[in-house]
Amino acid sequence: MAVAHQRQEKPPHPVGFDVAYPERLSRVRIFFKLLLAIPQFIAIYLLQIAMLLLTFLAWFAILFTGRYPKAFFEFTSGVLRWQAHVMAYVALLRDEYPPFSWEPGAYPLTLDIPRAERQSRFRLFIRWIALIPNQVAFWFVQLAWFFTSFLAWFMILFTGKYPRGLFKFAVGAVRWQMRSAAYQSLLRDEYPPYSINADARPGNEVLSLVLGVPLFILYIAVSFLPFLGMLGGGTETVHVGGALTPSTISAEHPSGAANGVRVTLLGYDSDAHARNVRVEEKAGYHFVSFRVRAEKDGSWPAFFTPYFFRLNGCDGEGYSPVAEYSSDNNFTFGLYWSRGENEGHVYFQVPEGFLACNLTYHAGLGRIRFVFEGGGGPP
Repeated sequence: MAVAHQRQEKPPHPVGFDVAYPERLSRVRIFFKLLLAIPQFIAIYLLQIAMLLLTFLAWFAILFTGRYPKAFFEFTSGVLRWQAHVMAYVALLRDEYPPFSWEPGAYPLTLDIPRAERQSRFRLFIRWIALIPNQVAFWFVQLAWFFTSFLAWFMILFTGKYPRGLFKFAVGAVRWQMRSAAYQSLLRDEYPPYSINADARPGNEVLSLVLGVPLFILYIAVSFLPFLGMLGGGTETVHVGGALTPSTISAEHPSGAANGVRVTLLGYDSDAHARNVRVEEKAGYHFVSFRVRAEKDGSWPAFFTPYFFRLNGCDGEGYSPVAEYSSDNNFTFGLYWSRGENEGHVYFQVPEGFLACNLTYHAGLGRIRFVFEGGGGPP
């Protein structure tokens, strides 16, 4: 006897979102909506800080009890509803100014996030990685949304109407975002669908996790690659044709590169008075300074700090930069930048009669050594 096996389909995703279509929209408001929404942005920013804290606490609550605390759930879902109100206003979907409230029905849209009785403990550990492919896909949706919103702006300006097809797409984009936010903030376990449709079923969480792991590893690798560059070794020796004197440095402008930073010596002051440095001058010591330019050298960002310098004497003694600089120093300490250059002074406190043999810039395993032929002479 043949037995018919009826495939049971998954129900639609439980998070529902919709916006009532407006028959007319103001041609004037489209010029001022972003400006008028600034107080709303501030309120949402503050609420999201509290929401992050509650999500952190809810993570442990679900881990130990399998439930999302009801009070936390109402607050977090309320913040998302408030955010949806503002998004609908800013995205030109509605003209009504959003209330400073998350009460259902306070705005002509619906965001329904039902509370689940039980939630998975296991998903607490994988959901943010599993969400990565979904957000990559949503990035392309956002890109299309940007262009359609730009077109809709002009359509509203000339006709006073939001084209229904574009309106449906914009509502769907917000729907996708709200479903992702509900999953990300632990409100629901159902994976957000790769769809803008209201009746879309939950997405494939297992496949998304499989795709998310290599994407996460790639993200970590790209994020930390500039710092991995600091593991690169090698020393570049730059010979300065003469003793360490102001005229020698000013004439040659010696330069070398290490770990993505090109360092150029622009000037040298053999008698940098104490007034230039907020450090007490020790008896028998005085200050010297180098005018230095640091530039990104290569295609990756680089890390730079003046504290990587060391001034070494011919007697084997070395001196690190003094910790406090004057207002004439323009360095941004601990600078991490993608392009451009940075100039400033590096100050050292050295004993009288000090003979400088080399100045090194040592970051990670890479190093630049500026060698002064014949020593520095008495500064």
